[in-house]
Amino acid sequence: MANPSITIGAPERGFDSTTRDSLVNPYGTRYATIADADAIDQVVKEAFGASAPKSSAARDIKRENTTYIVATKNRRADGSRFHSEGERNGGWTRKFRSIFSSSIGKSESEQAASEIVGLVGIWTAVDQAHIIVIATRPSERGKGVGELLLIATLSEAKKIGATNATLEVRKSNLVARALYRKYGFADVGIRHKYYHDNREDAIIMSTPSFSNLDYSRSLERRCLAYTASRGKIEFKAI
Repeated sequence: MANPSITIGAPERGFDSTTRDSLVNPYGTRYATIADADAIDQVVKEAFGASAPKSSAARDIKRENTTYIVATKNRRADGSRFHSEGERNGGWTRKFRSIFSSSIGKSESEQAASEIVGLVGIWTAVDQAHIIVIATRPSERGKGVGELLLIATLSEAKKIGATNATLEVRKSNLVARALYRKYGFADVGIRHKYYHDNREDAIIMSTPSFSNLDYSRSLERRCLAYTASRGKIEFKAI
């Protein structure tokens, strides 16, 4: 498994921590653990219904070359937002800390899992990071969760040394395809009759090489724009 933190951004530039200081993003990201498996499978079912991928997070998380990242909705027990010391760290190189510790109890684990609103599964093959699933709870769509997960995915892919990232998406899913194009993915092929429920074609999409300076700079601009529009990332610790 990967290290229990996710670093977003590039080290060469920092984000002005005074920008829109009052705006706090209610969503954060962290690496998934086996305790999240049931919650992950539930989110996938909610997101895709009968067309949900036939996979098991409990099985996939244990695989050395597979990483799951979850998006959580961070709130106090009373439902209000909170500000933590970590949220005031400048730069979009801030770490999205795991809310799990080695001594976490069952009730805390269940509470953490209940906060999961989205997820992405990343499979690493040779030098390529492939998105095997990305999903958001229907109730949280349109709030930037999917974009946050995509940013975390690309940062993770760069961190583990992948040369680029790839995925498959339904031909009819124009909203998702537009988001992927926003972050540099381009159509590179078609898998005919790929989806088992309706035999729909899948569009294969791929990013340029992460070593491409123009692409790296465009990713940086996108990440900064996301933080500016959605707010600072909220850190939660149990």
